[in-house]
Amino acid sequence: MLPGLNVMRVIPHETLAGLMTGQYKLYGGVIRWAAGTANAGQIVKHIIPTAFNPLGTIPGLNIILGITNSLQMNEINKMTKFNTHQLMQISGQISSLSQTTEQVLSIVTGTALLSGLSLTVSCIGFAAINKKLNLIDDKLKTIQKDVKAIKYFLESQERAKLFAALNALLKVDDKTAIEHRHTILHNSRNTLAEINMRYRELLSEADSIETAMAYEEYFSLTALAQVRCTAELGIFDIACKEIEEINLFWQDQARRIAKEMLIGIYPERFLATDFVDDVSITELVEWLDFVYEKNKGLTWIDDLRLTINESWYSENWLAKTFTTSGLNKNLGIGLEKEKQMLIPALRKIIARGSIFESYLSQYQLLEAQQIKPSDFERKLASLPESSLIEGYAILEPIQNKSREISLGSRKFIG
Repeated sequence: MLPGLNVMRVIPHETLAGLMTGQYKLYGGVIRWAAGTANAGQIVKHIIPTAFNPLGTIPGLNIILGITNSLQMNEINKMTKFNTHQLMQISGQISSLSQTTEQVLSIVTGTALLSGLSLTVSCIGFAAINKKLNLIDDKLKTIQKDVKAIKYFLESQERAKLFAALNALLKVDDKTAIEHRHTILHNSRNTLAEINMRYRELLSEADSIETAMAYEEYFSLTALAQVRCTAELGIFDIACKEIEEINLFWQDQARRIAKEMLIGIYPERFLATDFVDDVSITELVEWLDFVYEKNKGLTWIDDLRLTINESWYSENWLAKTFTTSGLNKNLGIGLEKEKQMLIPALRKIIARGSIFESYLSQYQLLEAQQIKPSDFERKLASLPESSLIEGYAILEPIQNKSREISLGSRKFIG
């Protein structure tokens, strides 16, 4: 049913060991060779939810602008540890492959929930996108009085065209004549491409957290709908080029937003006791790796210690008493907003970055298989439940045990 792919019941010992040692890295629903290794970027395993998994039909939570139920966020964070450094904390000795596989799957699930997107391109269907955009609209309307740019955005012509295009796509089903289906997909794709270019412009000009996160949602969803149309038309090579270009632009803008508006000029503040229950050291390290495109890991902590410039012993106690160095600068938007807006936004961006990398891999898989997303979804649905684990299909490319990702001109950061 899936030529060129092995369906596996567990993640093999060597793959789990590679994740723990840093030889491999988990990006959403794909495991790749990590940066700096001989096979950097090559795919080791695809982890894809099926119809037997709730994530097979639910495109993640609706996390936007940090306006998310705090209790809900706490439950998600307890459920999963989604960054790569914490993968190394999985038991040193793998006594049970199925149990350790389930631990990895919980990380995969948490990444999808935090990103607000599904793990599978076939699940980013037009109905899911339409539903998600409506939910986002409701949230934006709650803040439009305070943010004039959001009010203008909600009244823009592009949004009307967007919903008209999605409405047309929602009417396409298996009963639609092929020529009519092709016409609707083609016309909608052109409309979505035009609208997405406008959202791309808005995102690149966004200068506040509220507008940046709103435009990011609309850019991401219209882009994914556009690529889905291209793939459903069977133009697989163009779909791959589109998702790679989209991923490149998104990564650049996500880093800009995270660096300028979220991390800011005082990343050392997250070392303070104010954040000890909210931000772990491993999570902070992952943020900094992403924002600055450097795979420095825990050595970031040494850099932050130098930035703090806080000594334990001081030769001059008077200077020590009145110095302005150290953590207690009391600068920023306030602890409450940090916890309610900045931290959730950072987590969402990091998780979404992994999902976009995963989508790039999946579209290349579809190109290799020469199969449309909807057809791939049907093939996954036809897999016997006995071949799945927790509703996930673990797929291993047969040829060379991995398939190289075309990284283009972008820098691959592990």
